[in-house]
Amino acid sequence: MASTIEKRANSILEQLKRDARLGQYVDGTLPVPKSYRGSGEIKLIVLGQDPTVKAVQDRKTIITVLNLDRKGNVRAYLASVCHGLGLQLAENVYATNLYKNFFIRPPTQIIEIDVFQEFLGFWLPLLKDELEPFPGVPVITLGEPILAPLVGKHVSARVRDYWGYMPEWKEGKAKSFQYIRAADNQPNRILFPFPHQPSLRKEFYKARLRDYVAFVKATAFS
Repeated sequence: MASTIEKRANSILEQLKRDARLGQYVDGTLPVPKSYRGSGEIKLIVLGQDPTVKAVQDRKTIITVLNLDRKGNVRAYLASVCHGLGLQLAENVYATNLYKNFFIRPPTQIIEIDVFQEFLGFWLPLLKDELEPFPGVPVITLGEPILAPLVGKHVSARVRDYWGYMPEWKEGKAKSFQYIRAADNQPNRILFPFPHQPSLRKEFYKARLRDYVAFVKATAFS
């Protein structure tokens, strides 16, 4: 199944490269990074946005989604989350990206078109097929831009809303933790929105991380 998904992903990449409108935003010099799969039973899916990093020279080093094949800040972050859930990153996690191609720039810096919406139709059907072997496995999403393409207009696309944000949070005030119901998102899975690793510098996420992980554990793994 994994090799089939990989072949389809690279076929879609070739299709995008030839697209008269969208091809100009695709970095077609690099193949689609491989998904990451733990060695044991998959109990958690990690869904990233896309593999594009700002430094062009660093893109060539990205062989596996989120660089989970080697040590780094993202791997350490997800390993910590897994530890809080009672899981092992090396055993229980399947990680992939929604948008599997590299872009010419990080998508949030592409202002000419809405790449998240315009590329969604190419990649979403493949993602659904990719996750099919893992029925009922919860998903954590990384980063905020990925949420809007996945949820309807009546559902918040702000990570902080699921983490109970209130302007007075430093005073101990907070709303309850939330997740995105399967019926309210495109993959039809329970989604737990997480900030991407760099956003952990923000005091709010840093202060709430441990408790949100505990909420995920109680909701999806108890």
